[in-house]
Formats: sequence, structure tokens, C-alpha cells
Amino acid sequence: MAVQEHLLTVVIEAPAPLDRESTTYRRLMSARLRWESEFTVRVVEEPLTTALITELCATVGSKYIVFVRQTHQITATYLPTLLKFLSSRTVYLAEPFKYTGAIPKQFASTSIDRNYHYTRDTDVYGVAFNVGRLGDVLDAIRDVDRTGVYLAYRLYWSINSVTPLEEGYSVSSDTSSAIGISPQPDVSRLVPLIPTPSSSMRLHLLRHLVLFLRGLRETERTDVTLDHLRGLVSTFDLTKNLDLAEHMHAFECAWIRWLDRPDTKEHLFKQLSDQDAYLVFDDAPHDQSDSRDRRDEGIARDGHLGESSDVVLHRIELGEETLTVVKSYLPRDLRPELDSPDHYDFYRRPITADSVILFFDRPMQADDNAEHLYAHFTAEHPEFTQAYFALNPKSPDWERLSARGFKLVPIFTPEFYELFLRSDLVVSSQIFNLRHQGKTLANSRFVYLQHGVQLNDMSNWVASKFFDVFVATGKVEADYLKTVAPVETLNSGLPRLQTLSRDSEGSRDLLFMPTWRFNLHQASPEHFRGSQYFQAINAVLTDRALLNYLERTDRTLHVKLHPNIEKRAAQFSFSRRVVRSELSYREAISAAEFVFTDYSSAVLDAAFVGTPIAYYQWDASDFFHEQPYESRLDYRSEGLGPVFTDHAELVVHITAERYAESDPEFARRSERFFEGVDTERINDTIIERMLSL
Repeated sequence: MAVQEHLLTVVIEAPAPLDRESTTYRRLMSARLRWESEFTVRVVEEPLTTALITELCATVGSKYIVFVRQTHQITATYLPTLLKFLSSRTVYLAEPFKYTGAIPKQFASTSIDRNYHYTRDTDVYGVAFNVGRLGDVLDAIRDVDRTGVYLAYRLYWSINSVTPLEEGYSVSSDTSSAIGISPQPDVSRLVPLIPTPSSSMRLHLLRHLVLFLRGLRETERTDVTLDHLRGLVSTFDLTKNLDLAEHMHAFECAWIRWLDRPDTKEHLFKQLSDQDAYLVFDDAPHDQSDSRDRRDEGIARDGHLGESSDVVLHRIELGEETLTVVKSYLPRDLRPELDSPDHYDFYRRPITADSVILFFDRPMQADDNAEHLYAHFTAEHPEFTQAYFALNPKSPDWERLSARGFKLVPIFTPEFYELFLRSDLVVSSQIFNLRHQGKTLANSRFVYLQHGVQLNDMSNWVASKFFDVFVATGKVEADYLKTVAPVETLNSGLPRLQTLSRDSEGSRDLLFMPTWRFNLHQASPEHFRGSQYFQAINAVLTDRALLNYLERTDRTLHVKLHPNIEKRAAQFSFSRRVVRSELSYREAISAAEFVFTDYSSAVLDAAFVGTPIAYYQWDASDFFHEQPYESRLDYRSEGLGPVFTDHAELVVHITAERYAESDPEFARRSERFFEGVDTERINDTIIERMLSL
């Protein structure tokens, strides 16, 4: 161990070039005004691993060490508070309040309850470790991933409770809840199985296991064994607190119940009208086919089982074993809960003209599929007098919809939840984890309209959500969705497409709709301007040849920024001919002569009505490395417009007006992509299906 030179070493993880103008970095550096002799900063340009942390503990010259990722957020007094605390006593561990979202102004407002302990990020970041004690633990847990080091440290030293300092630290993202965690390939256990009486530790461990299982559904391969996972569940009695995880990770909760009781293979997942969807877990070896049930007979290459609607969702390798997870549809009368006196069957009431039906899009924004379906439904079926549209009263759409006669209800208020409880059907373009007095989307009717068309592989996300109907747009998307939801998929098309049309006046405007990059959420203005993302977009907006073309032909390029970029709009170089569009997506697309994007599925609305589209993918080689999903389509062979990776080629395509030239190949692809959608009956097709539930 190196001779102690400082009280604390701050390790900044910055795989990208260090953003020295970020708020987090500047706040760390500001502590030098008083505490410079007490701490030192070390930057690592690679992701932290257990091996790297072990190396750091052996080389840093300090008593304590804290790890900070440059995209995370800290308060202005975070580091001074840590230093004051550590300088006054010898401790094993010091930690702030930890959040995934914004840090509240008053930490006292944070309730240290079951929910806090479960949702608190349990990675190593933001926590000050005693270097000597951390080194001792690392000698014993080299086979544990970095994401489990904090938990292993507390288990090893029997640190059953920790009082947070009056400071805040935010990982600034809840992405792990959506995609889970994926440990390093050589990890063979999540944490040491050292029993603890701490209820808060058990909640932390449940969260860690849930996120591990979520990530495992993506990789489908781990050296962690089923025996270890079962030991984890039993040692810490993790099934006791599944109520905290159920609403966000029902799939993983079913998995944990199976780990606890492996003899019970079928676990109810989603109630449906005529049948129920179950998750079936089976770890029987392939050569013991007689011990497996009928679902393993005739498994097709596409994941379907024989002629039934059952589908294989996963085949996961855990060490030397293989776990098969099947989604199986079984008759509702097989469900024992129907006979329970404390269970209310929300499907018992049929949908009638007296039914409460609840529609909504985003809380602060309408003008999406739910609005358009609501307008059509109430016009064509006035007998349904209790159809409501939920929206935040502060939304700019509230007055507009009120003037149109929409029956509005403030979203996420007691009135909203009371309507949800009374409703026979929920219809939305968004999926929220609604829960009220025992009612959820798992045990009641829900029609999911989607916001857009799924071009990326979101199958694991789809498989984990609750819906009775999942609206698809065209055969390509419907075939993909049926691999995980064969019963629920409806190839009708999105409701807003029925109202979409090209501007009859023959608009000559062009439209650019770039999407977002997750790795730029917390970038400083200077770091953002230096990113490839900003430079590629701004180069289009300021291209001299393009500006001359727009001027010469009296055209305007409208730029529809992604909502995550709106706050950075001032950094882009807009001009008289290149303007930031404040129109709705539907209005902007309808008015455009040509639409192009990088990866956004929003351009498919344009393709649907025959407007030419194109893709400008300047970062095609590494775009999906930074995103929480993978593409399922080859844009070059299946896209509905040409793909450009070179700026100059895109500009030539526009200025030479090649976009206006008809291309039979793209017409053929478009016809196949939207196959099965009857433009004139999109809304009626959805309504017929939803009223039959």
C-alpha cells in the first residue's frame, strides 16, 4: 500500500474526454479553495471494473477513496461535506443521499423508507470507502462485478445500516431500470452469501438481483449459476419485498419466485380476456425430454412452439445449465385466483356504453395517437358518455382540447386514479405503471397505441410490459412483435396516420428530425459543442451550398429537435432559411416536401403518406454502442429511403433534388413495410378490437 499523502482520492471515470467545464467537475475542483491538501483527483479513461478498483486501492496514497462518473451530478457542497466528515473520525464507509433523478433542494424531504432503500443506486459511485478495508474485501471477492462491490463491502464488514450525510449524489439516469446491469464475463457470483439481519441491505440486494436478471435477458449468457441465484434468494429472503419491484419488473419478479420455488414452473404474468399469459421457467436438461411438458415439443426456429400461440422468449446459459423461458397462453378458468374471495376480477364487467374508458398521451402533451383515437371514438360512438382524456392542466394542449369538447381529467390526480379504478379500459400511446387499490395494468384491460414504430430491437422491453392489445403499423413490425406477443399484436396502423396527409398546397419546405444520444445528457455546453453529434448537425445547418440552394429556390429547412435537445437549441446556428420548428410532429411532417433524420422512426409517418425520406447516419459505426437497444433493421437494405454517412453526399442529394425522383425500390419496400394497414379504417379496426376485449 502506498504511503498516505492525502485524506481522500477522488477517482473520476471519464471514458470520453474529460469535460472540464461540466458542473460536476467544476464543483469538485472548487473544493481546492480550502481542502486542496486533503484530497487529490485521479482521472481514469476506461470503465471501472473490480480489477481496476483493486489496482487503484493498491496505488493511491490516501485513507479514503470515492468514485465519481463525470456524467453524474453532485451538490456544490458534496466534497467539502465528505472531507469534513472523514477528517473528524475513522470510518469504513461514508455516503450521501443517492438518487437517479434530480437532487432535491432539501435532503430532509427524502424519506429513508423501504422505497428509498430499494430504488437507491447500489453501484460504487458517490460513496467514500476506507481504502485499506476496501482492499481487504477485494482480495476476497475478485469474482464479483464492480456493480456488486458496494454490497459485498457492506456484507463482508457487517455494515448493516448507514446514515446518509446531508448531501446528495445523482447518477442522473434510471437507464439501468430499463435495461438492467451486465456484469463482466468472468463474474461467477453477484455477492458473497453472508447473512445479514439488515432490512435495508436486503432491499438493496433485491434491487441488484432484479437489475442483473433484466440485463441477463439481453445477454442470455453468464457464469453465475442457478445455484448461486437460488442461494441469494433464500439467504436474504428476497421474495418478502417483491411488492416494491413488481410494478417495474414483473418479469424479473416471476423469475425470482421461480428461483424460490423451482417446482412451480408456471407463473401468471398478464390477465387477458379469454385466456391468461404465463411465464414458464424450465431448467431441465435437453436430454431429459420426458421430464419436460408439451411446450418443448416441436420448437420452431422462429421461437414459436408448434401450432400453439406459445413462444420461447429466452434460452439463457447460466454456467453449464440452460434455462428456457416460455410465454404460454392458458384458459382463464385455470387461474386459481378467480376463486379467491379477496380477488376482484376487473374483466368480469363487459365493456358497454356505461363503461369508463380512459385515454391519454404524454402528461404534458397530447396530439398523439390517443388524442386522435379519442376524437374518432367519441364522434362515432357518442353513446359512450364516460370516455375521458387525461392531461396535465398546465399543458398547452389543455385549452385546445377543451375547446374541442374533450372530457378532460387532470392526469395522475386522485380524480384520475379513481377513474382508473372504475374504468373498464385504458387506451394510451404511453405505458405508465398505474396502480391503485389493487388494480394494475396486469389485471385489467389496456390497449397500447405506441408513440412510434419500433425499428430497434425492443423485444425484451415489449415482453416485460402489460397490454391486451399492442398496435403495430404494417407487416414488418407486426411480424416482429408477434415473436413475443402473438395474441396481443394488432396490425392496424397508428391512429394519427389516418389524419396525416401531404400539404395540398404543395409546400416546398424541407424537414430535418435528428434523434438524441444518451451519452450527452449531462454534457456541459462546451463539451456538447465539441461532440460529433452537435458538429454533424450544425454542419448541415450551416452548409454554404445548402443555404444557397434554399435561398435560390425559396425553400426553408425546418429542424424539429428531439425534446431532449430543446434546452440546447440556442447552441445551434439557425438562420433565416434554417429555422427551429415549433410545429407539432404531425404538422411539420404534413407540410414537408422532403424529410430526413439520423435514426428517428418519426420519418415513417412521412413515408406512409408518400413523402420522400432519407437517413443521415454520420455515426453509424458506433451509434448503437451508446444506446440501450440494438437495431433490428438494416437501413441500407430495408430502409424506406437512402442512407448517407457522408455530409457532402447528403447535401448533393438535397441540392440536386434527387429526393424528388421516384425510386421503385423504395416504393416496393414501403408497400411491404406498411402491408396490412387500411388507411381509411385504422381507428375503426382498433375500436372494434378494444370493444371486444
